[in-house]
Amino acid sequence: MKKALLLKSALAVALATPLLASAESQLVSGSGTATARLNLQVVIPGFIALKVGTGAILSNTATVDLVDFVLTDPQASADGNVAATSGGVVPVQLLSNIGNVNFSSAGAALTDGTESIPLSRIAVASAGTLPHPTFGAAATTVTPTSGRIINRTSNWTFSYNHQGATAPVGAGTYQTQVTYTAVAP
Repeated sequence: MKKALLLKSALAVALATPLLASAESQLVSGSGTATARLNLQVVIPGFIALKVGTGAILSNTATVDLVDFVLTDPQASADGNVAATSGGVVPVQLLSNIGNVNFSSAGAALTDGTESIPLSRIAVASAGTLPHPTFGAAATTVTPTSGRIINRTSNWTFSYNHQGATAPVGAGTYQTQVTYTAVAP
């Protein structure tokens, strides 16, 4: 009994399938006008693309750029802002088609063994339409430039506020990695 019901159900689906895929048609006799309609649909998935450093925006690249501060002997014992010796200007771009995006940065202090330099001593100036998010602060909302599209670019210029006279640190190579995050709210 169950086998017969299953067979009848399968036959009904098979017969109905061509009807589901049929196009609209109209047959007109004589010199009338025949019309038929067609529905079109384009499905575009939402995306967020973020590039910090060199490389193309719409590719997955595992290269992490380096902003390097190598102090001279006079700078090491003085207070003041120090420009990066390499990588100090970082090109960035945020591209999205989903509307608002929350943008943040997170990182720990720069360390060399047990000694550290607070990340707050790194300053970032932004030239362009994508401001640098404050290290470790709550995410800022980046709004669309048009409709739901975000296309913002900047050059971020990094500097180091060295306090060699007032708060010196030991000689060494201090490092950290900052993670930038762009996410839909």
